[in-house]
Amino acid sequence: MREHRIRACAGALIVCALLCASRAGAEAEAESDAPERSTGELAWTIAAYLPNRLFDLCDVVRLRVRVGSGFAVGARVTRYVPLFAGDYQALWLGLPGPRGRARLPLPVGTEGQSGFDAGLAQLGSASNAPEYGAGEVGAGAMLYLVGIDVGVDVWELVDFAAGVATLDLAHDDF
Repeated sequence: MREHRIRACAGALIVCALLCASRAGAEAEAESDAPERSTGELAWTIAAYLPNRLFDLCDVVRLRVRVGSGFAVGARVTRYVPLFAGDYQALWLGLPGPRGRARLPLPVGTEGQSGFDAGLAQLGSASNAPEYGAGEVGAGAMLYLVGIDVGVDVWELVDFAAGVATLDLAHDDF
């Protein structure tokens, strides 16, 4: 069982290395004449297609379990209409939610928030607060040592559907 995990991790690293090398090759071709540039871009689009669709699909849902300290409660209807009250610092594990830009969606991280936030009225610190998506609807809570944060981003669902036709509406594809 452990050997399968090691092989899967090694395989994933090899695929990432090949994708990065392919991207570097596409950029080098872009510096030469124009006809070769389109070939490199096409090769990159094909090589990155499945990882981009997988990452776009993961962007749709946020499901984080938190371990840390504090008490807090929050809800949001898009990132522009948040409601939050409390104070917590935590380590989270799970689906991170929308990436916002082209980056690997790591399944672990730290976050913290303190104060009160109700739309335009914000009191407190949000320096390490979660980054919510433009169309994300969700809620979260932290009760002393454990917490949860869940959400669904409708805009990322549209981006995933458009991505099937290689359109990147959220500008987060590699």
